[in-house]
Amino acid sequence: MSFTGAVLNQRKVLLFVLIAIVFGGVVSFLKMSKLEDAEISIKSALVITQYPGASPHEVELRVTDVLETAIQSMDNVDFIESRSMAGYSEITVHIESSVVTSLLPQVWDILRRKVTDASVYLPTGGSHPMVFDDFGDVYGIFLAISGDGFSNEELKDYSQYMKRELLLVPGVKRITLFGEQQSCVNIEVSQEKMAFLGIHPYKIAQILDSQNKIVDPGTFKVGSSRVRIASDGSFHELDDLKNLLISGKGKNAVHLKDIASVTKDYYTPYTNKMKYNQAPAIGLAMAMEKGGNVIELGEQVQSKIDALMVNVPVGINVNKVFYQPERVSVAIEQFMINLIESVLIVVIVLLLAMGFRTGLLIGSGLIFTILGTFILMLSFDIALQRVSLAAIIIAMGMLVDNAIVIADGILVDLKKGVRRADAMTRTAKQTAMPLLGATLVAILAFLPIYLSPDSTGEFCASLFQVIAISLSISWLLALTQTPYFCDLFLKGKKYAKNDEDVDPYGGKVYQHFRHFVKYSLRHKTAIIVFMVLVFVSSIFAFKNVEQLFMPNLAYNQFIVEYFLPVGSDIENVEKDLSNIEAYLQKQEDVLNVTTSLGATPARYTLVRPFTLTNSNYGELIIDTKDYETTKRFGKELQEYLNANYYWARARVKYYSPIFAEYMIEAKFSGPDPKVLRELSDQAEKMMESEPTAIKVTNNWKNPVKVWNPDFSQAQSMVTNISRLDVSNALACATNGLPIGRFYQGDDMMPIILKTKAKEENYIEALENTPVWGNAAHSIPLRQVVSDINIGFENPMIKRYNRRRAIKAQCDPAPGYNAPDTFKNLRAKIEAIPLPEGYDFEWLGEHKSSTDANDNINKFLPLAFLLIVIIIVMLFNNFRQPIIILSILPLAFIGVSYGLLLTGKPFGFMPVLGTLGLMGMMIKNGVVLLDQINMDIKEGKDMLVAIIDSAVSRMRPVLMASFTTILGMIPLISDELFGGMAVAIMFGLLIGSLITLIVIPVLFAIFYRVSTKNVMDL
Repeated sequence: MSFTGAVLNQRKVLLFVLIAIVFGGVVSFLKMSKLEDAEISIKSALVITQYPGASPHEVELRVTDVLETAIQSMDNVDFIESRSMAGYSEITVHIESSVVTSLLPQVWDILRRKVTDASVYLPTGGSHPMVFDDFGDVYGIFLAISGDGFSNEELKDYSQYMKRELLLVPGVKRITLFGEQQSCVNIEVSQEKMAFLGIHPYKIAQILDSQNKIVDPGTFKVGSSRVRIASDGSFHELDDLKNLLISGKGKNAVHLKDIASVTKDYYTPYTNKMKYNQAPAIGLAMAMEKGGNVIELGEQVQSKIDALMVNVPVGINVNKVFYQPERVSVAIEQFMINLIESVLIVVIVLLLAMGFRTGLLIGSGLIFTILGTFILMLSFDIALQRVSLAAIIIAMGMLVDNAIVIADGILVDLKKGVRRADAMTRTAKQTAMPLLGATLVAILAFLPIYLSPDSTGEFCASLFQVIAISLSISWLLALTQTPYFCDLFLKGKKYAKNDEDVDPYGGKVYQHFRHFVKYSLRHKTAIIVFMVLVFVSSIFAFKNVEQLFMPNLAYNQFIVEYFLPVGSDIENVEKDLSNIEAYLQKQEDVLNVTTSLGATPARYTLVRPFTLTNSNYGELIIDTKDYETTKRFGKELQEYLNANYYWARARVKYYSPIFAEYMIEAKFSGPDPKVLRELSDQAEKMMESEPTAIKVTNNWKNPVKVWNPDFSQAQSMVTNISRLDVSNALACATNGLPIGRFYQGDDMMPIILKTKAKEENYIEALENTPVWGNAAHSIPLRQVVSDINIGFENPMIKRYNRRRAIKAQCDPAPGYNAPDTFKNLRAKIEAIPLPEGYDFEWLGEHKSSTDANDNINKFLPLAFLLIVIIIVMLFNNFRQPIIILSILPLAFIGVSYGLLLTGKPFGFMPVLGTLGLMGMMIKNGVVLLDQINMDIKEGKDMLVAIIDSAVSRMRPVLMASFTTILGMIPLISDELFGGMAVAIMFGLLIGSLITLIVIPVLFAIFYRVSTKNVMDL
């Protein structure tokens, strides 16, 4: 007994399973994790080290190089990038993409040990290196807590309160704040008063340290108890600090307030700041625990915020800058609409082609398959997100393929008069293995993307998983649920043999198709030549198809990155952005504007461009009405910025899966910074002269001014002044010298010692800064240095895999894509002569696309081999697999002309669509050849079998293709998956005709079947 027959004998069990699938699918859909994008790990960590007072070159050699050498010895390191700046070292460690995400904590532990072991070789005066392994975390909820008229201190208090309470919400993993201003206590001393009273400034620091230090004075025994001795000597109020006794006693006592101004203030220059619609704000970014449901988390967070707002004064607002729960909710709603549309399209096609009852029963199988897919997605912890949603829609048409073949066979058998019980099992028994093989082939076509080890493969992994699950379920249901429902619903005279001997393929459509097949067989050479010519023409047509690795995502939000020249004060950045923000607030297309100064506030979505701390940087996050507005207004805003802020590097950035800083990046590496600058300059000039390139720059940026007092060893012997004394004196005269800490409640504020200088003659005053050594009196700076000069230096030194490297960068001009610009620049830049010891490499989108395609191509042979093995096993010969494989290149005809006609670009997603298309075509080919073989076994003449099989397979093949093609209509407008949909739709349209016509022709050629008299049949 066949598998289908055994199941039909247990109909009650089958009915129970189907009911369980319905309820289980609905429950699974409600419970499964829902996200915007797949949870993938950004396998990078930051190692940050402070080395105050050191130049970028000193930081590079004494800190960065030492740490990089240690880190490089780790296993699984892909590459290392670093930037060495004045007093600051930052190393980004990228781990190989093949490392499993679950092993990352172990990798980061090894990284910490390597860094800790190497820290003993770092110079004194530097901080201990800090490793940030959560650098790649995605914070799906990003709020701005704003309040016009409230101080930063008040905003900070309410933000801390919100953070503390929201961390208690189940499912919240981590919360970070951005834009808090660092409070400090400034002690601004009067140089004149100190000189008059003979008070050494370092004495203030010593007294402060001794009075503020907490020492355990111990305990003593009283009877049977021990009593702790309190040591409450630290400062609690600002007045305690002001009344600190510096010298003398009684009437001659000198307190700190007598010689200095003691005030609570914010540390300057600040490193970051945030505004929301021009009001001061603090950003609150919230990360969700892995596997959570972001929609449910959003509801709980919103409920908690509503409860907390009762305790917050009027005027403090919690604004949603990026709220993933709402975006996912909208995406799920859109998915449900697309799903319903796709199901209706498929069912309507089936109703029109196969009749009302048959169409409904096949459509019901589609519903069961989707609900069953939800159950297994929940079981295997596959979230419902952008890619998995698209996978369900992509699989939609394919899910009915198996059911169509089975149902069509049952209908034909009933028309032929086959006994009803046999008719329900006969087709399933005959086609079970061919359909299984064809289904496996369709699944294996998507295998390379699943095996791809890079982030793109991880991002798209659910595409393969969902298609594999859904197609497998569709095969099982086709063998069980479809015959069962056919037996239930296909009753009556319409579905039984008539008294007359009726040919089920005697209709006009079948007859016209039969004539066309015979005509093709009669002129088989012409057909093959024609197909080859069309294929060649599609190759030439493809040259006019736009190339684009990854499109932008359809967000109603975009970003403006704003860079002033390196060395600019962050307050100038704030001033410019305030003016731009005021302009934006007057625009009807703009809903909200979030300003971030100094850095990107948080990685609140996986595809968000990210900029690390830069004092010359600021950005605007702009909300618009919809994506169409984003594209139109973004272009207008770029033109406005170019015209009105030409002194800055301002560019509009959209959300895109590309993680490169610039789309076009040419990297030169070698030992000498001067030579690297020259090589980069040559490349930049070529980019500037290229009409398709804009925003030309390099990642070392412009040289900056350096005020350099040359310390004199000879003078130090005479004046007893050390280099440290000079540095401390200059620190006091500029940003201030940290000399202690002041605790107030749970706040810790640094105490900063400053000396006053006249702003109108600041440089002159700085040159005469009093320097204190071991003597009782100060000495002007001019007397302890040999010279003071102003020079230039590189603001940062960047390295790539421990070699100095500079990148010449640009973006494509409006109306052009990165491949267009890259093609125009490639030969010119690669022709730049490189001195010995220097290397060149392309980065940017070119590297991203090349790596992604290489990783897929790496596993294409494996997928192809498995597909060939399955086909050979199905047919047990070589000729028929060759026939199937020989038609695969012809699928490119539909892909090429489809993309050209629709204007969709060819990139990574259409490549995936083309791979899937190959699987669909192989599946159709397997079904057709299997039918030919069965007809020949039944004793038909080979030529008759070819014609009859093509006619009998016409409806299943065309219905399977049209359901797939039409079911994918909702995806055409999608920015990310539109190209993939077009590739599959047009490729399958042409591919179906190729399957029904070219395969019979090739079969006749390979088996040397004479077709001279075919028109007489």
